[in-house]
Amino acid sequence: MSLYATSALAKAQVKATQLWNNPETRAKTPSVMALAIKNAPIAIPSPEIERVHQLRTVDINFFAKTAAGSTTAKAAYHEGNVGDSAKQNLTYVTIVEKFSLRYKLADNNVFSYEQMFMNQYEQAWKNAMARQDSAALAALIAARCQLTAANLATPIAASGAGTWSDVTKALEIAAADDKVRLQKAESFMKARQFGQMYDVVADLRTMADLTDLLNQGAGNNQNTQFQFGNSQLVPTQDIISSDYNGSFLILPKASFAGIVWNDKQNLKGVNVGGKEGLLTTALDPFGYGVRADLSVYTHRADTYTDGDTTSGSTQDFIDQYELTVTVAYATAPLSTASDGVAHLVGLSS
Repeated sequence: MSLYATSALAKAQVKATQLWNNPETRAKTPSVMALAIKNAPIAIPSPEIERVHQLRTVDINFFAKTAAGSTTAKAAYHEGNVGDSAKQNLTYVTIVEKFSLRYKLADNNVFSYEQMFMNQYEQAWKNAMARQDSAALAALIAARCQLTAANLATPIAASGAGTWSDVTKALEIAAADDKVRLQKAESFMKARQFGQMYDVVADLRTMADLTDLLNQGAGNNQNTQFQFGNSQLVPTQDIISSDYNGSFLILPKASFAGIVWNDKQNLKGVNVGGKEGLLTTALDPFGYGVRADLSVYTHRADTYTDGDTTSGSTQDFIDQYELTVTVAYATAPLSTASDGVAHLVGLSS
């Protein structure tokens, strides 16, 4: 055989740059979860300290509102009602992502073991955060105000914001008022006596419209501060409501929280060694302040017989990883049944 055929390189293999690989490993931005995590300190002592085991429930106690009186004259014996309190139970959302890595997989691969590990570790975190973000939005939607139009007649009339739908449990803004939908929603919140500063979680359609309005000042010298000065806009890549031409949730600032919980033994760190492995924690690599429980163990395996005829070996080891992110989502409590501090707002067709 001529032309050095036996020594020819049959295939040239190179590794994609990180920039070139980004589209394949793209991930959702966990903006709603991040908003909740930022507002975590909501109770004394901290719920994550009191919950020493995954089977232990946590109640947050708060003072119930005292109804206003109706008397207008003094009395010799003025016996008033005794105040009351209520409690809010935290519901935890647990998200688990698992991956494994074979010791000898990298021996016959263009990628090193360390590169394979970092890729799988990063993607496990991305998937866990994306799933938690969807859970955060679902929790916020579920906890929104679900009173009837009859219950909300006074703030609706006082604000002139729009109409309340008993079907979707949402404040509906007329299409003609699309450019002032945020101001209409803020007026409604003020009429309900909910603060002066707000968090607004908007779908991408609404976010595009509001961003356009926000930037109009630079184009036509108009001052847009009155339109957006009271609200912090947070975009979500999820659909909030399919019933409207864009929708958002408005709530008093810092009234939606996410409490991260870690197993006590993971926080302590347990390294049994051998096939039993270890329990520890890991901080998210993206800077959101989320700490996950991490479980790792190693076992022997015949990876060749198991089906890996490319890089397998009859004597191999496999590292098994499990990443667990546990978060309780809560909105500031109200003692009135079906009421909530978050309000769904939709733009009518």
